[in-house]
Amino acid sequence: MTIAAWPVVDRHRVVHAYKPGEPSAAEGPFRTLRGHAWASSGVRVTRRAGGHLVGQLTVFSSLNVESARLARHGNLDAAVRVARAAATLEAGPEFTRLQRILSDLPGHDAERVVEGVMPEAAPAALAGALKAVARRTERLRAGESILATLAEVIAGRIAEVHEGYVVLVRVTGPATMVPRWMAVAAQRDKVGELLALVMDKLDNASAVVEAVPAIDVDEDAVERAFTPFGRGDVRVRDLTRADERLLAGEPQPLRILVPVLING
Repeated sequence: MTIAAWPVVDRHRVVHAYKPGEPSAAEGPFRTLRGHAWASSGVRVTRRAGGHLVGQLTVFSSLNVESARLARHGNLDAAVRVARAAATLEAGPEFTRLQRILSDLPGHDAERVVEGVMPEAAPAALAGALKAVARRTERLRAGESILATLAEVIAGRIAEVHEGYVVLVRVTGPATMVPRWMAVAAQRDKVGELLALVMDKLDNASAVVEAVPAIDVDEDAVERAFTPFGRGDVRVRDLTRADERLLAGEPQPLRILVPVLING
């Protein structure tokens, strides 16, 4: 299993990466990013219902978050390169396919997808399109080694949900406790859901920690029924505390029922 941050974002996420703490709806920061070629133009999704235009939405590659972060840190040449990679991705076949599917979704489902929510009635092709964009995103991100020095990403599956926190279990590495309100904000607060923590360094003494939706980018990833004998299943290896308490309890005595034939 390969888990990555959600591959598409809205403009607010891009602005937040460039100006943490400032209103993300502000026009000025985004105009600055575009004016210096530190962000792509995004892709316009036109939503229709019953043959009528019902709204438009601009979707951005999540690489724009990386380029905005680079610009904030003063790595301007790298910011231009990553923004150019985002534009290339947005013009590619993976994004074109996703754009077409989003345009056909009813109501505000397209906005929900950009936020990281898969609508219940979404077509099966939507998940495949998102995975394809995510895989291409990860390949492009891997080409810029500087990105690993600016932000650390911890991605995994939620294994436990408690009143004040959730437990995030990575495919490899220790589990991490995440405040539940952060998981709720990322719309990932249920057992089994995928979540990523992004720790964005501000200076040597502070950082911005953001919870964002995540996606399994493996091409053949399918949700199989759980079996305790599936040793390749991460759910077998990740026992919850409730599991540990159950396994540590007193074993029940073995009972064997023997049929007895009674002749009348």
